[in-house]
Amino acid sequence: MELISLIAISMLLITAMVFSPLGLGGGVLYVPIFHYLLDWTVEEALLGSLTLVFMVAIGSSLSHTQSGFADPGTARIGRITAIPGALLGTVIAYLIIEYIGDVVIKILAAIILVFVIERTIGQIRKDTNGGMEEIDVADRLIKYRFGALFAGITSGLLGIGGGAVLVTLNRSMLGMNPHKAAGTSYLVGVTLVPVALLAHFFLDGTSDIIIERVGWTALAAVPALAFISAFLGAKFTIKYIHRRFVTMAFIGAVSLSVIRYLLDFTGIL
Repeated sequence: MELISLIAISMLLITAMVFSPLGLGGGVLYVPIFHYLLDWTVEEALLGSLTLVFMVAIGSSLSHTQSGFADPGTARIGRITAIPGALLGTVIAYLIIEYIGDVVIKILAAIILVFVIERTIGQIRKDTNGGMEEIDVADRLIKYRFGALFAGITSGLLGIGGGAVLVTLNRSMLGMNPHKAAGTSYLVGVTLVPVALLAHFFLDGTSDIIIERVGWTALAAVPALAFISAFLGAKFTIKYIHRRFVTMAFIGAVSLSVIRYLLDFTGIL
């Protein structure tokens, strides 16, 4: 195996382990890793990212649920609009790449990343000021469903799990604590992401290329390791590592992804 492949796999697994407690599957980082480090096309990167996000969502949701950090009722409400949103986002991504070009996907990804950074920093400030009282989802049902719809669209469109949007909804709209917001996000993700994954699988037609590129061994081993990394990462980080540290590390990593996209737009690299 080439050195660059080992570096990329290490980065993918570290992302799954370190950021799983945040309610983010890591898709915002997986796509740049696949695309820029491994030189996958955007279509291939989206499919690879969703595969890993799905495994992270399973591992992290299991860990958070076992620890009591999840709201199944809110998750069920979110799924109602998030799942069709994933199908819509996948179709939009296919049409954009097919008829316009993948640069549009990269621009949208950069915008979402900036949104993630801004929301994350804003939530740190709110937490410093004491946060807000938790609100029942029934009191903001329509707004929450529209937010979940947007999360689904971003999942299919950008190859992410929608956690960046869902965690923001759970925190800023419902006032959930950080762990509960993350766990509830993953409960939505375990049903949302496979829909986007299967839709990309049938629309993009890149699965055979990926299998030929990585081989069956890596195709089975890397997702399995991502599942284990996410499960153990969530368990360990929730108990032993201060959330502020993980959040700041996440902001730094996402910022690097934004810079890389900007360099791509300007033609510097």
